Formats: sequence, C-alpha cells, structure tokens
Amino acid sequence: MPSKLLQISNDEKKWVQKLTPKRGMTYHFSRGCLRHVMSSITGLEPLAIPLKAYPGEQPLLAEGWGHISMSHCSDALLIGWSSGKIGVDIERTDRQFQAYKLSKRFFTHYENCEIENLTPSQAKELILKRWVVKEAAIKWQSGKIANDISQWIWKNKSSFAYNKKLKHKVKVYQQIHDQWTYAVALDEDSLTNKPIICLN
Repeated sequence: MPSKLLQISNDEKKWVQKLTPKRGMTYHFSRGCLRHVMSSITGLEPLAIPLKAYPGEQPLLAEGWGHISMSHCSDALLIGWSSGKIGVDIERTDRQFQAYKLSKRFFTHYENCEIENLTPSQAKELILKRWVVKEAAIKWQSGKIANDISQWIWKNKSSFAYNKKLKHKVKVYQQIHDQWTYAVALDEDSLTNKPIICLN
C-alpha cells in the first residue's frame, strides 16, 4: 500500500470533491494506483494512460488498450488487465460476516447443499470464495451485485461459473494468498490457464 496518494487526472480530482471524504480517499487511492501500475508496465506517464474511471462504474480504457477491473478491501487493491473482458474481486480471509445467512439469501439450493457437512470455518471459507468468484463474474458482465449475485453459479473448485438467466459462462481462477482470497473471471474461451499475478 503506497504511503501517499498518487497522481490522478484533473477530472478525477473533480470527482473526488463530489464524494464523501472516505469514498473520495478510496477513489483517489485506487485510480492513482491504477495509473501508477499501468505507467510502470507501459512506460507512459501516469496521466497519459487513456483511462476513464467514473466513480461507481467499471474503469474503461481507450480502444485497443484492453479491459480493466479493480477491487479493494481494507488493506489491499487488486487490479486486473486483459486483452479480453475481465472481472476481479478480493476480500480478506478473516472478514467478519454472517456466512450462513448470506449463503441462504444469495446462493442456490445446490450451493447451499455443498456446505451442509462442513464445519463452520470450512463453510465460511467456501462461502467467501464463492462470493469473490461471483462478484468477479458480475464485474466481467458489467452487472450489479443486487441483481446478479443469485444468477451466477459456481461449484467448488470448478474452472467455470455460469449465469443461468443470461446463459453466460466465464472461466474463473480463484486463489488464496496470505490473508486474502481473490478471484479472476475471464472470457469462456480465454487461452489464459492461470493469470500472471504480480505482488507489490
């Protein structure tokens, strides 16, 4: 995590002013990091990255620059960049939430059956994995959590997730690293078997 906020565009600074202090700080931090990372990879200046990153919306790159997705939790930021559509999500493995209540509300009968014979800690781990996979898929879809979380289905350890309503299928990569669990969703026919993960 950078010790100071990084460069953002003048338009992005204006959007920061319209947000609450907490949301504005998160917005500035994430967009600054995104510009910094892409600058390091491409050699362009951070402000030269052709990025449109409206608050509350998935960031967009200029045509020919591929697709971008971001997710953050209390102490980490995950940035995904791909030639095809991509969605990413990250959460701390020790995040406190009502696991069974969340599962019953948002997940399918089959998915809930998968946790019946697990210990509470095992069930919580699987539910959190399932949540990040589904949220990554929703970002791939450019959808909304409230509308789409119950439509996506992911069987534990499967390489794919399915949207039963829209007939979408995405390739997913789910992993735990240190104190975080994260997921990456890519096009079904993506040739990427395992995304390149760079830690900073």
